[in-house]
Amino acid sequence: MNVTLYCPICGNDQFSTIDEYDGDLKEADGSIRFKCSDCGLIITKEELLDQNQDVINANIDDMKDEIIKEFNKNLKKALKKWK
Repeated sequence: MNVTLYCPICGNDQFSTIDEYDGDLKEADGSIRFKCSDCGLIITKEELLDQNQDVINANIDDMKDEIIKEFNKNLKKALKKWK
């Protein structure tokens, strides 16, 4: 699941990397710096994640709800087969 991160200053979700990095940004070190395309804020990955913790937690809660709903649906199907 992907979570959209937002600039803590302007709310934009478009960033470019400042530091040279060739790998997957999800795996990048927390010190990799990003620049907001609207307001120009330069922020590290670690700071960006910290500033977006509410967004991240909300996505985790949504994912939990989806998993529980899917589990219950599959459990009901499995129990119907046993009848």
